[in-house]
Amino acid sequence: MPISSTETELTPVKTLVEAISRDDAAPSLAPEPSAQEQGLQRQLDTLDIVIAHTADAANWKRRTAYSLVTDDYRVHHLTAGTLRGDDKLGIVPALFQSMDETRVLSVLHVGKSLCGHPNIAHGGLLATLLDEITAMTAIPNLPGKTGFTANLNINYRHPCIADQFVVADSEVTSVEGRKAFVKATLKTIDGTLLADATALFIAPRVPVAQIAEQLAQAKPVGKPSECEAQA
Repeated sequence: MPISSTETELTPVKTLVEAISRDDAAPSLAPEPSAQEQGLQRQLDTLDIVIAHTADAANWKRRTAYSLVTDDYRVHHLTAGTLRGDDKLGIVPALFQSMDETRVLSVLHVGKSLCGHPNIAHGGLLATLLDEITAMTAIPNLPGKTGFTANLNINYRHPCIADQFVVADSEVTSVEGRKAFVKATLKTIDGTLLADATALFIAPRVPVAQIAEQLAQAKPVGKPSECEAQA
């Protein structure tokens, strides 16, 4: 549910976008990290880009990605739930937001179980990462701090080898009323450009919760399949 500026009560956070734009909610209990995740976390904390952005407190604030996603919603969340785990998106990203909230940078690990071609991360995964980083950048700048992807245009520049850290970097280029235009890149730690994208996000005229409810009510109820009928 979108959070208005007039809300005073603490409400559960259900999306990463809310988590990055809110400081007022109590975090849920994140899953216990595996041994693999703990090892990756130690590597993440020693990366130069993570150290530099953490130290640059005048320009960047570090966010803990997914920590405010409610436990009941986590299992349904694509990047915080379905794609999370050993050999997938194996760690919580190191997430940084610029002080003016027009730029977001995320350092994350792409595991070996997210491939298309052998040992190469699936292009659809890269699209998901670019969609999410552009959303995290655009939505805090939109009315009501919520919105939907209207357009995502991606150029794939280089195969992304699996089992490595990558850097997603996104910046708002302009805001026009209910529209936010964003650009983003996805690179390896050493700077190799894997993909770049431009995106358009649009804030809805009505609250997202109302849209979701209307869509749920309009969802056609199909007849049970033969197997279901026999069960």
